Order: sequence, then structure tokens, then C-alpha cells
Amino acid sequence: MSVAIDRVPETTAAESGAETVYLARQPILDEARELAGYELLFRTADSPSVIVPDDVQATSSVIAHAFADIGLDQVVGPVDGYLNVDADFLHSDLIESLPPKRIVLELLERRLVDSQTADRCAELRARGFRVAVKNFIGNFETIETLGPSIDIVKVDFLRLDPLLVPEIVRMLKPLKVTLVAEKVESAAQFDQARLLGFPLFEGFHFARPQVLTSRRAQPAHIALMRLLALTVRDAEVRDIEAEFKHHPSLAVNLLRLVNSAALTRGQTITSLRHALVLLGRRQLRIWLQLLLYTADRGNKSLSSPLLQLAATRGKLMEILAEHMPGVGREGSEAAFMTGILSLMDALLQTSLSEIVGPLNLPAVVRDALLKRSGAHGALLKLASAVEQIDGSEVAALLDALPGIQRSQLIDAQLRAMQWANQLAIAA
Repeated sequence: MSVAIDRVPETTAAESGAETVYLARQPILDEARELAGYELLFRTADSPSVIVPDDVQATSSVIAHAFADIGLDQVVGPVDGYLNVDADFLHSDLIESLPPKRIVLELLERRLVDSQTADRCAELRARGFRVAVKNFIGNFETIETLGPSIDIVKVDFLRLDPLLVPEIVRMLKPLKVTLVAEKVESAAQFDQARLLGFPLFEGFHFARPQVLTSRRAQPAHIALMRLLALTVRDAEVRDIEAEFKHHPSLAVNLLRLVNSAALTRGQTITSLRHALVLLGRRQLRIWLQLLLYTADRGNKSLSSPLLQLAATRGKLMEILAEHMPGVGREGSEAAFMTGILSLMDALLQTSLSEIVGPLNLPAVVRDALLKRSGAHGALLKLASAVEQIDGSEVAALLDALPGIQRSQLIDAQLRAMQWANQLAIAA
């Protein structure tokens, strides 16, 4: 991962052979589809898919430095981080820089597992680390070699025949390890894993925006859309307050969010008008957009993967827009709004055109959402490519965006992740 440390300037990167590396994080969810962790994924511009074996040590080394200098909360927030490691990294001193209580060390099954690896895993577990076997497809020789040094086994649902999964689970259960169903890409796979007792799940079935939720629009969502429309049109505070009064539960939810977000310099907000005045129009718009993702979800809503994805996307676009010439504050706000609203079709299970219509959005936001056109449309494409871990697409889009250097992307990602994580930490 190319961060402030170990960074090579853009003008000398090609000469030195250094590559720009991009960061993504794959959510790991519990049965209620709430966040339980993130697997951290890193790609170079030349590697749009998996990390090849030769990259693992170098990538892991940079991760270790990044965690030591930046802090894990900025990357994963309050949940655990799952980190792919190879045997070389496992035995290196770099592992000392990682916080053991927050990190799960994922052993790549393609790596040779021997008695030395088992001894090292036992030593690291004694320090507080947890050890996981990744991409498990029934190689019980690996399990036998590592013995009691394993805490977690990630069962590969993509490569396994569904008929074999129950037998593998039956053989793993006596080991008292936590099972993670990984590479879950369909509802049928999720249902099978859930019925077999898997407590944790990971895969595109959860991470791709279009399938993060199956709920239809509820009255709370419709009311929030009206409130958002009022703020976009710069309606009077009294009109916004009157709309909130028709929906007391939304007013309480907004007050809870504002109080927990620590935006008011220690003041306790006790009334809706007080909240509206203190927040100001810009922050009110932000919280209304975020509240759309939490309506009707209960107290755990701030750790929903859809909210985290939307918040991170919006903030990433806002930060990157600040580097673009001629954008200004209004343009940065528009970038944030574009990012947040770009996932509303997933939340409400309706087309973006139906959502955008009543909101009276600025033309740049509307065109970016519906046509992916203009600078904001290009930023939206970039944010999507980052989430899909498509390094070659990210590189191409960055080349077409004026003012944004490749070296700035990782800093923007970390800042966006930190901001989104604070929502969950404060809840």
C-alpha cells in the first residue's frame, strides 16, 4: 500500500520501478448482516484481480508500516482487520507493528504450511493474534499441521461443490474453530451457510451494492426524501422543522445521530430546532443523506455495510474533488452528495431516475448520477472502480482526472474510511 511513508514521488516512480497501490476492504458480516470485520485487499494498477504470490510479502510489509504510522481505526474502524500473510511475513519483525487484538492473520492455503509455521502461529496466538486458514476447500493436511494454532477457517464457497460443504463442516466442527463462509456470491450459498451454522459471511453477495438489501421503500425513507428535497431547495428552517414534526421517530433518530457524531463541541442537543440551527444547512444535508441508509433499521444501523459503503464513497469523492481545479466548495459538496445518493437505488429498490426526479438536485449531481457524465460522473466511476478493486480501471480514470495525483488517492481513501468508521464508533 503506497501511503505517506515509503512513497515514491510521481516523477520518479517509473524510474525506480515503484508501483501505485490501491486499497479496498471486503466486509465480513454476521448473520444479521451487520459488520463484523474487513478483509483488507490491495492491488497495483497492473493487477485488477487477485494478489499474486510474489506481491504478498511486499504488500504486507507496507501494511504493517501503515498501521504503525496511521492507526488501524483509520482503516477498519471498530471492527477486526483480516490481513493476508505469507510465511516470510509471518516470521518477520514487521508483524510486531500490528495490534494483536485487532488483527486476524490469514494464511494463504497455497503457501507451504510446515511445523515452523505452526510453531510461529502458536507463538503469535499467545500474544493475542488470531490465525485463520483462507480459501479452505478440504485440505485437512493443512489443518492437521497447524493443529491448535488455528482460530478461524474460511471455507471457499466459490470453489466447493455445495454437496461437499456439509461434510466439510461436519469434519471441522470438532476443532472448535470459527467458520467463515467466504466467496458467497448468491442467496442460495448464504442460506446454505446460515443453515449449517456459519456465524460469519463474506463475498460479493453482500458487498455489491445492488444486493446489500432487499427492503422496499418505507414511509421513513419517503419522508427523508422530502426533507432532503427541502434542504436542497434552501427551504426555511421552520418548514424543515414542520416536516420533521410529522415524523417524530425520524426526529429522534436525527437527534441521536447528531449527538453521537460529536459535531456540536460538547453541547447536548435537546430540541429539533436547536439541532437544525447548530448543524447548519450543509451538515443537515449530509446527515439526511446518511439517515436514509439507517431508517427502519434499529440501533445497529450505523454499522450496516450499505451505510459504510455510501459514506466512504461520498467522502472519498468530496476529498478528491478538492484537488480538482475550479471545483470549489460547492463542487466538493456536490461530489459528496453524488457519492451518497449513488447507492440509493440499492437501498430503495427503485431506479435512480425515480429517486432523482423529486429532489431538484444541481445539474452536475443529476448528470453524474444518471449519465455518469462530467467531472462528478468521472469521480463516481473512480470511486466504483476502487471498490471493485479494479486497479487498471483506477489508473485509467486517474489519468483522465485533472489535478488528482495517484499518490493522493490512498490518503483520500484512508481519510474517507476514517470518517465513515467514526459513524459506527460513535453509535
